[in-house]
Amino acid sequence: MLKDWWAALLALLFPQRCPACHAWAEGTGWCSTCIAQVSKPRQVALALHNLRWLDECLTVTDYTGPVQRLIRDMKFRRMTRQATKLSQLLDYAIVCGRYADIDVIVAVPLHAERIKERGFNQTALVFKPWAARQKLIWTEALDRTRPTVPQWELTLKERRKNIKGAFAVTRPELITGKHILLVDDIFTSGLTMEECARVLKKAGAVAVKGLALASGAR
Repeated sequence: MLKDWWAALLALLFPQRCPACHAWAEGTGWCSTCIAQVSKPRQVALALHNLRWLDECLTVTDYTGPVQRLIRDMKFRRMTRQATKLSQLLDYAIVCGRYADIDVIVAVPLHAERIKERGFNQTALVFKPWAARQKLIWTEALDRTRPTVPQWELTLKERRKNIKGAFAVTRPELITGKHILLVDDIFTSGLTMEECARVLKKAGAVAVKGLALASGAR
């Protein structure tokens, strides 16, 4: 009760502007028109991307416009407050109960050096609050074992080589026999999520579904 009252007071004292049209907005920080326009949930055509370890993959929006700006602000300018607006897109775009079959959520991990440099995993900032609201279990069971070059800098062939063997399951007892929801901030070629799915299934996961905030696929 007190928490709800405090949140309402903060919203009244410090109203937010919609990141798309810059109009005053309530609640999510998006106006109702813009969040409806930005929300573009789509199933990834796995066969088209030659992805065989993922059982399905959904992207919530496109990596353009205000979404691209919010993600870049968060990742490269350390504006972590932008994660709240991005997380609210998940609430709007994803039907409640869609992932009722999921046992645990696993985020695509960053390497320890990148975490030290940035201070956070942007995927966790966006998806962890959403997972809590959905009553889904967040699990830290996957590790990036070596640094990798950002995938967007590479050709498709280079991406496959870059990401191969870059992940390891650290807590197999949390993965074995489970239905996993694998989450990431941006889906482009899908090779990062595919490699994570391969490692998770080799560790005993029954199924791995992918969920990415934004699609940068061309």
